Amino acid sequence: MTANTATSEENLLGQSGQPQEPSTPTSETEIGGGTPTELSEIFFVDNSRRKHSIKIQVKLCPEGVYLRRETDADDHINEQLIRIDDIIGSRYGPRLKKRARGGLNSCRNPNVPGQEAEPEPDSDNSAYLYIYAYLKKEKPLRRVQTLRILRFRSSNDYGVNLQTAELWHHTIRKHKRGDDSCSPADSGKQLLILLNPKSGSGKGRELFQKQVAPLLTEAEAQYELQITTHPQYAKEFVRTRKDLLERYSGIVVASGDGLFYEVLNGLMERMDWRKACRMLPLGIIPCGSGNGLAKSVAHHCNEPYEPKPILHATLTCIAGKSTPMDVVRVELAPRDKHFVMYSFLSVGWGLIADIDIESERLRSIGAQRFTLWAIKRLITLRTYKGRVSYLLAKNPKNVEVAKEAREIPLEEKRPSLATVRSSLPINTGEFRDLPDEDGELDADEFADAISMDRSVYRQHADSWHSAMSRRTAYYSFGGPSLRSNRSRLSVSQRIEAANAEFAEKVPTGTIPGLQVPLQGTEGWVCEDGDFVMVHAAYTTHLSSDVFFAPESRLDDGLIYLVIIRSGVSRHQLLNFMLSLNTGTHLPIGEDPFIKVVPCRAFRIEPNSSDGILVVDGERVDYGPIQAEVMPGLVNVMTTSGQ
Repeated sequence: MTANTATSEENLLGQSGQPQEPSTPTSETEIGGGTPTELSEIFFVDNSRRKHSIKIQVKLCPEGVYLRRETDADDHINEQLIRIDDIIGSRYGPRLKKRARGGLNSCRNPNVPGQEAEPEPDSDNSAYLYIYAYLKKEKPLRRVQTLRILRFRSSNDYGVNLQTAELWHHTIRKHKRGDDSCSPADSGKQLLILLNPKSGSGKGRELFQKQVAPLLTEAEAQYELQITTHPQYAKEFVRTRKDLLERYSGIVVASGDGLFYEVLNGLMERMDWRKACRMLPLGIIPCGSGNGLAKSVAHHCNEPYEPKPILHATLTCIAGKSTPMDVVRVELAPRDKHFVMYSFLSVGWGLIADIDIESERLRSIGAQRFTLWAIKRLITLRTYKGRVSYLLAKNPKNVEVAKEAREIPLEEKRPSLATVRSSLPINTGEFRDLPDEDGELDADEFADAISMDRSVYRQHADSWHSAMSRRTAYYSFGGPSLRSNRSRLSVSQRIEAANAEFAEKVPTGTIPGLQVPLQGTEGWVCEDGDFVMVHAAYTTHLSSDVFFAPESRLDDGLIYLVIIRSGVSRHQLLNFMLSLNTGTHLPIGEDPFIKVVPCRAFRIEPNSSDGILVVDGERVDYGPIQAEVMPGLVNVMTTSGQ
């Protein structure tokens, strides 16, 4: 039997140093399926330099792999516990030949027959167990790659030795599942990985092949890799894939925050958006330039980010755990239009938004473009006239109540086909191409009607609501269901029912519409004047080096609104910008010019028609904008559960 570390290979022998009669490892209480909860074996390491052997007891238990080392020369004992959380996977079989890591074919499972050519057993019929772990270390916070190899050769029969290695392998899998995690290897489904090949300065494929694929192989994770070919590819793929929930265990974005934004909004445009958000956790691997979410998730989990952000984020995505994350519903009304989108990072108006967008012309110089443009903006400081309104968070501790209110079972939330909104001015012309020869639609045509041109409905969904309220009213047709009254319903009536059914599935806000004045509305605070910047954040980091909202949590149900008013000195602004990477930019006490407001919703109403608005780092049409937090709407992949 042998063991090995990540840095050196140590040959371990059986107690006698020779193959022994078939035996089974020492085990204790068994769990479901006959797999024991604990396994234990004694291994020996030959140490040629010290001319004596080292005895190692290896014990596999629910807490992890425990190694106890003792030499024959003295009574010195070393102990180590590899925590089950730090083990990402294992594999068993003949000895593996050393080969280059990576390759896009790494999604294959080496333990599935026929997927990979198995090496021949050793001449002494040994079987091997490879245990892959990434140990978490403190001061500095980091992950240390560790490999332990156990060599089983207690029998002259290779099949018996292989059974022993297989038992250890499956016991590790059992303990991983018992840790309240559902790793990709155990879900029975694939991970959907969306990769932007142009991310990482055009090295997205190379980064994935060298840094992500090897970890997926070690974790035995089955995955499907989709390479994006054009803008909105990810959004359309997620929105239109019919077997999304049945085929995939989660969605991982290997790019920057922009591709994650596409995936989120694609999910929210699905008819089954609520179920999809609940069943499909979302992960992020920072292969792009804007990596605020990846850094925020690492901060939430107390996981390292630098110096290997891709490796650390991949470990998070294969940990098999998830945490609810807030989503912010954003409404815009530029030039008499109306749009709804969903945000996970921030909304910005003013200084930071200007620097972010206007510095694009200096993209060729890298991250230094932000510093240079920040200096330019401080010299030629702009102010924007308008109104900022916000709905104060009365009691942040009551966020759980809001979450419970959102978590209405799907079957209770979905109305029957006989229920429609009485206050919705439906434009039946949207379905003008539907067949209407006999004035009726059959069941298949009715289903198609709901799914046609969904982007049109999504864009104008809120225009169906009363201008004075976001709440809905209903009335019912006579009879138990629409289908039972088909002969009495015209095509237009059936189309209205289809539109109403879809509108109900779209998540709606609870705050007044953009057309409704907020002055005098209970709980709202309105401020008029000239502003240098208004920036709303709901994650800790806007990018990997901007620690913008230190108090934020992934699922606290809060938006942190930072307001900087006109009159602030350039010196104070310079200190503000220089302190963003440490999170010390916000004033401790009262400040006449800079303040941070925890709120549940906000509205920005610029007085001019010229300026920059950004949502999750992307520029949007300039005009009135408002946003409302939807607590815990999606789940993100983390290393710790809820």
